[in-house]
Amino acid sequence: MTTRGGHIGALEGVILLFASLAAKLFLQYPAFLIDVGGPAAWQVALVMTASALLIFLPAAALARRFPGLGLGEIGQEVTGPALGTLLTLAVSAWLLAAVCITIRKVTENFIVAMLPATPPSMLIIVMLICVAYASYRGFEALARAAQILFPIVVTGLLVMLIFNLPRAEPGRLFPFWGYGLQQTALAGVVYTGMTAEAVALLVLGASFRTPDALRSSGLIGVALFGVTSAVVTAMLAMIFGPPDAAQQPFPMFTLARLVYLGRFLQRTESLIVMFWFFAAAVRIAMLFHAAAVGIADSLGLPAYRPLIFPLAVLVFSLSLLPEDFLVVLRLERDWIRTTGNLVLLIPLLLLMIAVVRRKGGTVGAP
Repeated sequence: MTTRGGHIGALEGVILLFASLAAKLFLQYPAFLIDVGGPAAWQVALVMTASALLIFLPAAALARRFPGLGLGEIGQEVTGPALGTLLTLAVSAWLLAAVCITIRKVTENFIVAMLPATPPSMLIIVMLICVAYASYRGFEALARAAQILFPIVVTGLLVMLIFNLPRAEPGRLFPFWGYGLQQTALAGVVYTGMTAEAVALLVLGASFRTPDALRSSGLIGVALFGVTSAVVTAMLAMIFGPPDAAQQPFPMFTLARLVYLGRFLQRTESLIVMFWFFAAAVRIAMLFHAAAVGIADSLGLPAYRPLIFPLAVLVFSLSLLPEDFLVVLRLERDWIRTTGNLVLLIPLLLLMIAVVRRKGGTVGAP
């Protein structure tokens, strides 16, 4: 088994990336945006999306310049074994860190919602077993699973939004520019790192049928996530008000608890949390698989599967290191503002070096 593990097209790539990014909407991501943008948090989401699309274009151009290669192989081709390996390992380490933070937040939310007496370690083990199996089956199988789960995840999100529409007060979205146009624009640029997971597509570039499929997956997936983020943050601000929405530890879970379908169907948030659990599983599995493939490619290993168990043990250990949930939130917020943007710039760096050194094919329109 090579590191490629099957091939997928643009549709599967779009669904996989969107599901991976949209899982953040069930975590603290909307509260982060509302905290910095206030009533204009939805504008922060749109600015972030526009910035992310621009930054992803070099990754698309790099994939077209080196068709059939992943980030690890591209890095070694462009910069040589030493620097190329270092850059790919840095991206893989970032992806693993994202897995650790996400899996800890998912288990904490699941404990609050459904299993308050369950230790986090037990839930982490169960989720890692699912993630390891998904990675073992390969990228194509993971993409097919995401395609099946996609309607379920979207249904859960729509149910929360539609049934809470009567509680929305549009007046809470004013003043229109929130804390000021300058702060809104700056916050959008700073939080571009929230979409850094799109680099995982380039890491798995060898698994796409064509470079154009990778390009479409990244651009459309990020755009859909940005629009969905704007809608969700606007709804949260209209329902809770910006100050209260920014302080919600689990804003979407709180929104789900407000859904009332009559006495015959209560505690609907437990069902909605299950939908969100599927999205989180897709996100963690994709990032974990990309990290394993990236490490295997950078080290020149013929297969990624021997890395699955060691990486799963590492993720289990690291995810339990933060002493409480507040530490996890601080780590994610500070980490996103710094390393996320740097990870997005790595493809741009490689593209510039490739052009200067005349490596790879001719770059067409990205």
